[in-house]
Amino acid sequence: MAMPLEKEKLVRQLSLVAFLMSMNRAITARDVRESVEGYSHMGDDAFARRFYADRTELLGLGLPLNSTRDDDTGEELYTLSARQYLLPNLDLTDREVTALNSCLSLLDGQFAYAEPLRLALQNLTLGRENPMTDPALASTEVKLTGSDYSPEIAARISKLETAISKRRTITFNYFTMGRGEDEDRVVNPYTLVWNGGQWYLVGWSHERQAVRQFRLSRIQGEIKFTSRKERDFDVPEDFDATEYRTRPNWQFGESIGEADLWVDPSAAWWVERSFERAGEVVERHDDGSVVFRTWYAAPSWLVGWILGMNGLVRPLGPSEIVDGVQEALASVEQQHAGTAPKLAGELPPLEMPEATPRRRKPVAPVGAEQFALLQALMSDLLASCNPRGEGEVPAADLMQRYGLDEKSLGEAVDLLTLVNFGAGAYAMYAELDGDTVKVDAWPDGEVFRRPARLSPLEAKALLLALDLVGPLVAATAKSDLDSVRAKLTEGFGGYGSPTVPATAPTSSEQHVLERLTTAMRGRRVLRIEYYSQARGELSERDVEPLRLQRLKQHWYMVAWCRKADDLRSFRLDRIKSLEVQKTTFDERDVDLTGYEADTPRTLEDAPRIADVWFAPSAAGYILEKGGDVKRLVDGSALQHLATAGDTWLIEEILKYRGQAVVTAPSELRDAIASRAGELRELLACVPVA
Repeated sequence: MAMPLEKEKLVRQLSLVAFLMSMNRAITARDVRESVEGYSHMGDDAFARRFYADRTELLGLGLPLNSTRDDDTGEELYTLSARQYLLPNLDLTDREVTALNSCLSLLDGQFAYAEPLRLALQNLTLGRENPMTDPALASTEVKLTGSDYSPEIAARISKLETAISKRRTITFNYFTMGRGEDEDRVVNPYTLVWNGGQWYLVGWSHERQAVRQFRLSRIQGEIKFTSRKERDFDVPEDFDATEYRTRPNWQFGESIGEADLWVDPSAAWWVERSFERAGEVVERHDDGSVVFRTWYAAPSWLVGWILGMNGLVRPLGPSEIVDGVQEALASVEQQHAGTAPKLAGELPPLEMPEATPRRRKPVAPVGAEQFALLQALMSDLLASCNPRGEGEVPAADLMQRYGLDEKSLGEAVDLLTLVNFGAGAYAMYAELDGDTVKVDAWPDGEVFRRPARLSPLEAKALLLALDLVGPLVAATAKSDLDSVRAKLTEGFGGYGSPTVPATAPTSSEQHVLERLTTAMRGRRVLRIEYYSQARGELSERDVEPLRLQRLKQHWYMVAWCRKADDLRSFRLDRIKSLEVQKTTFDERDVDLTGYEADTPRTLEDAPRIADVWFAPSAAGYILEKGGDVKRLVDGSALQHLATAGDTWLIEEILKYRGQAVVTAPSELRDAIASRAGELRELLACVPVA
């Protein structure tokens, strides 16, 4: 039976790499055709096409395949340096290995790049067992997915990743929330970024003739390539994906102006720390207040953020922001004065079509590259061999490491036995024998005992994982994250970095996590200085840290607060300082169930139930979040929700600038109207330092 073309290509490409690695000289295309498995039977034209396509794919996989021209004959000469191909010794410490391995377990089931990440970690830690367990990691939870994450989103990520890596122009139907309409878009996809708890595609919009961001949950229908070319575009040299990783929503788009914002002394340090990449402090005052300058593309979103800061940020200019704040507060106050408005009738719930055997199953999340997987598996099997070239590896271990089932493992092992260096020299012979893979290494295969450098996709998976949980990795490893990142960057040679968003955390973020994990390991009390946005003040309290959580874009500490004598949740970016005390604490019998929701409980308030009406212009935003939301016949929506407390809900209502109205309970309506009136007076005053 003939071998499937895809498997034939894998054997051919691996054999080409083996041949290049085994030669101590530059080789010609003629050498390749005569010696490498899979080329010899081809005609001239077929060989030229296949060899070119294979070289292009190998370069895309990050292999440093070099070519020069012979001055005498004019022939193209090819080389592959072992130094550039093989993974260097990264000198990872045991703590760093433990922390890196934790990335996969923390992100399991909610990270679209889990399989490439698994493969990257396997290469980085080949031959090293996870050396220790960490109590702090055992008490850590990461929850990235929400109601808007689905198998369809994972499928889109997979399709888009293919388009990004191959530089293929795509077209799709996109719903623009601001205009409430959908249209077909043509985009050169540059990168995917995780921002504010959402996945976004960043690319060149052919319709807008500019770089734009597209939220994946708003892409509708099928994503299609616009041509059959192998490559449609190149990413501009000045493109930097990191710029889009940290942009606040008021900077989604091109700048149309700059705003100067006065920030209260109690919040100045937090604004400067949290938005250091979105603007700059242009004035510092003796009382601790600052003037923060930020550019904006969407005035309404900046106005919403200012209102959500509940009086701690005041606009100084320009007039469209100052006036926008006043108009929004007037609208909120008016909408909540008196009795609740009469609402339109409900629409029947949308009927979702039932799955049938004919419906296509969602595509799996981004899979590991088969070439890279076979490279890693070959290194793993060869590394198991003793000095006589004999080795055995439990099949179950290999299936777990590489995410394979028994059939896939057997097929991969069979393919590796076909990889050869030319002239009948093979890398190894291996077979799946019962529950064991037995290996006989050939002398020429010794060069593959060390793993290869990471592919661009593996590098992207690793850097995205570090972006999500990197500060925790550094804290538990007791290493500077820049040092860990530098070691890992050496593992893939730095290629692909312009389209991989990599955000270095602030030193304060790592400082907080490092001391927090230290306290969790030793059951030590923490003394924290915590900023309460609702109260607009810093307070000092002693807490017993019980759990560390990342819920979408923020880290939280769930702790027993000795001041409140109760459980509380603290957002880590609002901890100004903390000290590990000598005092230890005993394990408490407490129920942490309520701290597993997407929205954690706040420090100040007890939860309560409220009904919130959203105007047609805002209904789409809340409907796409899901939950207990009803569509109304006039295009508006009504949400019945358990709030995280009055203060939290008031701030959320203010952000909507009059497009969200609490209809019940009445006392909460009164509180919102009162607060909006107070803020109108407060924000109309220009503070004097």
